[in-house]
Amino acid sequence: MHLALIFGAALALATPAPTPVPQKSSAELAREARAAYDKGDKATFLAIYEEIARRRPGDVYVLYNLACGQALTGKTADAERTLLRIAELRAVSDLDADTDFDSIRKSEGYKEAAAKMKALRTERISSGAVVAFTIPEKGLVPEGVAYDPVTKSFFVSSIRKRKVFRVDASGKASVFVAPREGGLRTAAGIAVDPKRRSLWVASEAMPHMEGYVKDEPLQAALFEFDADTGKFRREIRPPATEKPAGFDDLAVAVDGRVYLNDGVNGRVWTLAPGGKALEIFLDTDLFRGTQGLAPTPDARTLYVSDYSGLYRVDVASKKITRLAVPPDVALNGVDGLVWAGGSLYAVQNGVEPNRVIRVDLSADGATVTGAKILEMNHPAFDEPTLAVVADGALYVTANSQGGKFQNEKKPIAPEEMQDAVILKLPLAPAPR
Repeated sequence: MHLALIFGAALALATPAPTPVPQKSSAELAREARAAYDKGDKATFLAIYEEIARRRPGDVYVLYNLACGQALTGKTADAERTLLRIAELRAVSDLDADTDFDSIRKSEGYKEAAAKMKALRTERISSGAVVAFTIPEKGLVPEGVAYDPVTKSFFVSSIRKRKVFRVDASGKASVFVAPREGGLRTAAGIAVDPKRRSLWVASEAMPHMEGYVKDEPLQAALFEFDADTGKFRREIRPPATEKPAGFDDLAVAVDGRVYLNDGVNGRVWTLAPGGKALEIFLDTDLFRGTQGLAPTPDARTLYVSDYSGLYRVDVASKKITRLAVPPDVALNGVDGLVWAGGSLYAVQNGVEPNRVIRVDLSADGATVTGAKILEMNHPAFDEPTLAVVADGALYVTANSQGGKFQNEKKPIAPEEMQDAVILKLPLAPAPR
């Protein structure tokens, strides 16, 4: 089951001197729900997810667990409505594989929801995406894509082969950072600092990289290479902490500050402009493991995704605000995240079908006013990951195939491996 993080407001005690008493966090509620489920306490499991769903009406992970609880407690009509609600949000799941739905399997509502989800697996939504370029090497597990406005070149990182490609203005691809250069583990999220001529690469040890040794530590680090020559400059590791960091994405603000995600902790790391050491920028239980990072052009705001939602961070004060979301918008499973023209563009690979969406924001950037799917079920999609904006378009790594390389029960066959594909999507400005 997916247990999403929900963040509650504070309650006030009715006393002469009111003292704020915080509600239980979503993490606490999720743990209690899991414990109740494991004990067979179906009523408590359902009650908890009714509360979580009240707070997070568009969260498809929460809705799925809610439907499970409803089915388990004999609330067939409610479960049917919840499953249909998930389908309305254009998310699907293999319902037939979940025994929690055995009691409603033959109901008409269940059959309708299952049919709608089946149709969604092939429903095509397109904004006119085209293949920008391919890298003719199979099995790369491409992850990050970056752009250098000075040389008009793109860079694409490879998790499995532990190297970085450069695609020049003519479309010619060549290896720019050699495999394992400077001790590089995976080459995951990447970004160019055009003023300082730096190519930054987020790296950690992953099981599907070549040369991985079973159970080796993450060894997360930030690598810097020369953006013109590919020459290794330095490796910067985070200070040792009780919970080791995991880096697989990053972003560079206009002032040169580097932000790194922490995919295994609720943290964001940073390297100050001209800095020599990584520091924890944010450490909070508001986040699950962080994913996408998107600084605004004025460097005053940082948007952060985890697999449950989106957050706005005031860089100066480090105040974190969870973005309010309309009930008809599902923001689960956001991996890649970029800012452009007052909107956020997100790659959702944590929901099926995978998709690229535009997230429309209020004038102050603190509220989601709507969202539009730009690409869904594109023929090139096979676990899309990260993205970059370049010359008025969005470029997306379309087919990392990373999950297939990590599937120990059914390892990917050589004939399934694909050349890396980068898609180009026209930016679709939000209505104002």
